[in-house]
Amino acid sequence: MKIVEIKKDIIEFELYKNDPVCTYEDYFVINETKYPKDIKDYISEGNGVLKKYRDKYSLNVYINGIFEPVKIKYSFPTFFEENVWIEYSYSEDKIANIRFMEHGNETLFTIKTPNGIHSPRYIKDKSIFLFNDPAQKYLLFYSKTGEFLWQYTEEDADLKINWKCIPVVDDVVVIISQDCGVMGKVQGFNIRTGEKLWELDRRDRICSNTFFVGEDKMLYGCIVLYFGGIAELNLCEINPFTGKLERTVVLKDNDLDVCSWLVTMHGRRLYYADNRDGKEIGVIDVDRKEIVERQPLEIKKNVTIGAPVVTDDRMYVYIRELNELRVYEL
Repeated sequence: MKIVEIKKDIIEFELYKNDPVCTYEDYFVINETKYPKDIKDYISEGNGVLKKYRDKYSLNVYINGIFEPVKIKYSFPTFFEENVWIEYSYSEDKIANIRFMEHGNETLFTIKTPNGIHSPRYIKDKSIFLFNDPAQKYLLFYSKTGEFLWQYTEEDADLKINWKCIPVVDDVVVIISQDCGVMGKVQGFNIRTGEKLWELDRRDRICSNTFFVGEDKMLYGCIVLYFGGIAELNLCEINPFTGKLERTVVLKDNDLDVCSWLVTMHGRRLYYADNRDGKEIGVIDVDRKEIVERQPLEIKKNVTIGAPVVTDDRMYVYIRELNELRVYEL
């Protein structure tokens, strides 16, 4: 990798359909096109949807080069595609009213939510919703027409569901339970019926709390383990259909600071951020099961860098505390 540009004064960075979106104080840039922005506006990307908003009453979605206003009924929506989103409201008897919009078609239904809803997901090819509660103790599975399918409840008082990472491969949904970011157990279920297929318990098999679905349908992630004062960066691979785990040491050092969630996957490679003094980014080839590149960042300040953002030919490293974006050629 070769650094090709350093951008300054960036208050937010996103990637929209492989185009960089750099937000400054009073404007933002999509690729090379500059757009004005009120100082109160927020620019946000998720699931391939670029939004500009102040609150739910001034929400606009970027479609075909134009920000289009969105008409909201209940609450600020969660988007799954540009014209596919969900919104909801609560009644006094802990019932959530759901509004699902899919390419102009509206579906209304209600669900029971003892503790509310947080960060809903939509598995498009299965037409299934996943609703988790703010306390991260249960997952509700519903069809897109409002039919209740099943519920997973985390019974262990010390564990919470990792709502940021719930991989789905074919008809298998993988649920990761953790304790303050440390994996407690990983389980595979049939996404339609809730049948439990397998389980990994940390007492037997230690692995990452964050996984990515590879092109081969295997799950890949990283974890740092310590043995005798030496830190080991491990590549973890799970077969989502059987639960078989393989762990390979790809780097040993006196001190490593690679969090499982500071990793991203593109193609057949994992890109990680190492937050040791000076900072570093690196690349793991999952087929060769080895590190193929490391790049020191030589940052003197005590800052935290997030997971690299990667396209086919570029890697972006955003350093929020410095308002700085580094662009690398791959």
